[in-house]
Amino acid sequence: MRNRFILLLAFATVVLTGCSDRKTDSFSGLFPDYSDVTIPFNIAPLNFRVGNAGGILVTVKGESGEYSFKGSKGLVKFPLKKWHGMLESEKGNVLSVTVKWRDRTDHSDRSESFSWTVATDPIDKYLSYRLIEPAYEVWKGIQIEQRDMESFKSVLLGDNRNADYCCMNCHTSNRNGTTFMHLRGAKGGTILNRNGKLTKLNTRTDYTGNTVYGDISADGRYGVFTTADITFAIHSQADKRMEVYDRRSDLVVVDFDNLTVTESPATTGSEFQETFPCFSADGKTIFFCRAERHEQPDSIAQMHYDIAVMPFDPETGTMGDRVITIVPAGQNLSFSHLKASPDGHWLMVIAAEYGTFPVWHKESELWLIDLKTRDIDVLPGINAYGADTYHSWSANSRWVVFASKRDDLVYGRPYVAYIGPDGETGKPFLLPQKDPDKYNMMLKSFNLPELYPISEVYNARTAAAFYNDVETEQVQYKP
Repeated sequence: MRNRFILLLAFATVVLTGCSDRKTDSFSGLFPDYSDVTIPFNIAPLNFRVGNAGGILVTVKGESGEYSFKGSKGLVKFPLKKWHGMLESEKGNVLSVTVKWRDRTDHSDRSESFSWTVATDPIDKYLSYRLIEPAYEVWKGIQIEQRDMESFKSVLLGDNRNADYCCMNCHTSNRNGTTFMHLRGAKGGTILNRNGKLTKLNTRTDYTGNTVYGDISADGRYGVFTTADITFAIHSQADKRMEVYDRRSDLVVVDFDNLTVTESPATTGSEFQETFPCFSADGKTIFFCRAERHEQPDSIAQMHYDIAVMPFDPETGTMGDRVITIVPAGQNLSFSHLKASPDGHWLMVIAAEYGTFPVWHKESELWLIDLKTRDIDVLPGINAYGADTYHSWSANSRWVVFASKRDDLVYGRPYVAYIGPDGETGKPFLLPQKDPDKYNMMLKSFNLPELYPISEVYNARTAAAFYNDVETEQVQYKP
């Protein structure tokens, strides 16, 4: 099995280095590019703009009917009720879309045609993401927002302007009513929501550090985290901006029932660094990234993280004492951000040339590992040059949302892609906005997108009150 992985990765590395830009626009005047995409039947309207257009007529033909929509000044905004009625009637069908417009420069009549495939699989109703300036020196104004995927409604879950400008990060859900969000700073802690009950936890103990990247078991009882000591360095090369890396990192499991934290001898110590853990769908395995520790920052480029696993016992809440490497990185390859699909079929990962913070790596790509066959798909239909990172699965394992810098290589934006039962993929499309020009007007990146079907129970005001006024509950170390 190990040899099979090495052969697969040797082939995948050729693909990674040989296909630097696979993004194509079949309709170059359309923004966002919603041509020839697979969409969930419950998605918000795919409002778009046609460059240099005046009046616009959109005709959509399906098996259940024909639908017409008008736009003006180059902008098409689909009425919400009519849009959802059309998609509900056309579930499982391929729609033929024709866009006709009058060019404002030469007053000529033009048209383009493409298709929409309406999947019968819905996407989760909610998506959260962090809004942050795409630069390392700006920390004021970090926000975490929850977006309704079926409309354009949104609510702020966190705003650090009301919490001493602390760092807010890692809003994560198990898709079954349990979430956590870290608030850093003097009065910070981890806000834990378990089926509507909120607590603020101090997960640092005398023996283990602060919890950082993590995942929640499907039943909501356990969280698995890295306790990383994170820092950064500025690149001297003109084409690279900075590198974020771990000076040390181990794994711990937090028992939310008993408020205890445990670790394993297999993932402690100074020889290796572990990060980005996640539970398998059945909760009996922990996937994570692991690399030999090097003195930083002189050897950042030598940090190549493998994909490893270790057993976990949900009955006792204990990690195993043995680590198995299932996908070795080798040279010029490093894995991060592991996310297992809820149906147990897939493990989606990020592949980059080195390191563990791929958002700063333009070559970063999403790869898909079939946990049944152990085959690896480098997803040429999804990836594009410009850092594809921070992915999240829908509860039904049919959709992923990820942050991509493919549009301008600076700002991360949320893209949605279909993953079929056999691993077939749809062309990624940009999260629709009421006004598509919002993306060109915003000066913030969308990162850490997280899908979930159950709405969060708090908002930014609640989060600020928890930061400023609520005492933390101490998690106890359990030997």
